[in-house]
Formats: sequence, C-alpha cells, structure tokens
Amino acid sequence: MKTTLFGSAVLATTLSLLSSTFAHIAISNPPAQAGPWTKNPSSNVHAWIGYQGKKFPCGGYKKGPVTTYSAGEIIPVRFWNFEIKDYKKFPPPKGLTQSRHGGGACEFSLSYDGGKTWKVIGQYTKTCPDIYYEWPVQIPKNVPSCTDSNKCLFAMSWTAYSTDQYYHHCANILIKGAKNGKLPQLDMTIVDVKARNQKMNTHAIGDKKSTKSSGPDRREKTLNTNGYFANGGGAGTHGIDLGLVRS
Repeated sequence: MKTTLFGSAVLATTLSLLSSTFAHIAISNPPAQAGPWTKNPSSNVHAWIGYQGKKFPCGGYKKGPVTTYSAGEIIPVRFWNFEIKDYKKFPPPKGLTQSRHGGGACEFSLSYDGGKTWKVIGQYTKTCPDIYYEWPVQIPKNVPSCTDSNKCLFAMSWTAYSTDQYYHHCANILIKGAKNGKLPQLDMTIVDVKARNQKMNTHAIGDKKSTKSSGPDRREKTLNTNGYFANGGGAGTHGIDLGLVRS
C-alpha cells in the first residue's frame, strides 16, 4: 500500500507544535483518515468528537488510504499520536507522552454503509488505548464482502476514564468476505455526542494510569481473536461489559 507524507512544511510545523499538549490518540494501523500518511492530514485528528465542531462519525474527514482484508484476518490495531515521528516503526520510542486519560473502553467496529450503522468486532476495557501495544481484532470469518471503499469503514471508538470525551476515528477498507455472510449483532456504543442526543457525561472505569498501561487483558485478547464477536458468536447483542458510568 502506498502512503503519502505531508506535502506542506507549514502544516508539518503546526502539527509538531501539538505534540506535547495534544498527545491524544488516533489509529495508525489500519492507516486511518486525516493522519500524516494521508493527502488530507488534520491537526485535530487525535481529538474527541465535538472538539472545534468535530463531527460524528469519523470526524467528518475525507477518505484516507484503503486497506484490504479477508474475513477471518486479525488486524493488529496500533494507536498513534503527534509525538510519534515515524508511524511505521513499532513499538515507538520509550518515554513519549500519552494523554490516555486513565485508560477506558475501546470498541472496534465495521460499517458497510458509510457510517450510518456500525457493528462491533472487538472490545477492550480499562487499559485501552495505549501507543506501546498492539490491540488484535479479528474480522469475523462469516462477514459478507464489502467492495465499496467509500462505504466500508473500520472504526475505533474510545470512552475515557478521567474525561467525558468520546473519540471516533475511521479507516477506509475493503473486505473479501464469506458467501452469504452476516454482520455481527452487537451495535457500537455511542456516548457524549450531543448532536446525536446520546447519553452525556459518560466515562469508563479505566485503569487510572496516565502514562503506559499494562496492555491488552489476556482474556479480552482471546475473545477478540477467536470469533466471539462474529454473528452467532458469544458476544451476541451484549458483548463485554465496558464499565461505563455517568458522572
């Protein structure tokens, strides 16, 4: 897959100024919309929905790079912030600043209709997110194909512990699926999005660590890679308890 670096030195300088103050989190694998690997990078790609009018879903960004996956494939999701200078290198250098906000609950979801509806294929609680770990998520073996990269999206959503902020970042993908495949049953959790009249002042239990976490929970990692979230799998319409509470 071919990626595109910043074409503007001015924009690169602007983004570099944000590194320590705005070390929030976006996804770099799959390479998502509005990151520094795209033709249309944004200085608020790391920010929460609602920040300076940032829209749900996905932030309202233009289409990014397209990654092709097969049903049953495991995506090693990686997180990124502006302190990471080389997004292709993993793990990043030690000692980088993270605004994890005490961790929280992450969901990973698929949309086949351009973000109108979302079905969950992965969940991690408390320790997510963290730039120093990969968070494996399996595309269910029995999902249908998705052949329109304008409509087929993979998303990370995150509800933090110490702030009532909801993050949502998307990547354009294609999926080689199963014949007569079915999408999972679990709908994506949406909170703190005022424009959608969702539950406000919601946060997750989290691990309460502001810097590096202990990484993906072993049990949750197993569930995220063995078909638990597939249609007919154990997740059903409930999934893992995200530990969300109202302020």
